[in-house]
Amino acid sequence: MVKNKNNGEILDVVLVGFNCIQNQFIRREIEKKNKFRFTRKLPQYFCDDGVPTINQRTITLVSYNVLSNATSELIDFFSQETSTLIVYDVPETGVDIELCRYRGLKGILYQEAPIDHLFRCLDAVSNNDMWLPRKLMVKMLNEFRPYAINYQELNTTLTKREQQTLERIIQGQSNLEIAEALFVAESTVKTHVYKLYKKLNVRCRKEVINKVSNQFFEHSN
Repeated sequence: MVKNKNNGEILDVVLVGFNCIQNQFIRREIEKKNKFRFTRKLPQYFCDDGVPTINQRTITLVSYNVLSNATSELIDFFSQETSTLIVYDVPETGVDIELCRYRGLKGILYQEAPIDHLFRCLDAVSNNDMWLPRKLMVKMLNEFRPYAINYQELNTTLTKREQQTLERIIQGQSNLEIAEALFVAESTVKTHVYKLYKKLNVRCRKEVINKVSNQFFEHSN
């Protein structure tokens, strides 16, 4: 990421997809703005060995169709906590709630959204905000409630520190980051994590996140 002449950030925007007419249009419109640096990558690029982790300040645009037909390698890549993901061309009917599995998801654009929504979405995401359609937010709230109740029941078995540790594990924080956030020693965090594993009957962070997220998706189906 570099600075422009007006001391504003020039944001790196990577579009994942093929060189179709729609993507050419998106590229042309984005390049009209002097605040974005645009590149395009084929989906296969992210499945190759040695592909670097996406910089958190890089905004990745991926079409809904690409994700719907994505390989497991591509899904894993975009599930990284460091990614900043905007999914466009999403159908208004039958929106797939499992898009929320992508931890870096920051924006969703419907198929019929005007190009102005793309720039407003990019601006929101570049300011560490999110851009989610109202219909999707309503659906998420309705489907999230049973999970919230279940999560609350889970928390009743945990101490306050274990609850705080669990929340930060779900956010992807390391033991050191959790220790700094809670103002405790890293060894203390390791003790909380060990007790969490025992209570949740899991062996690692990935299993913790899967267990909590699976409770949500079991309720949402």
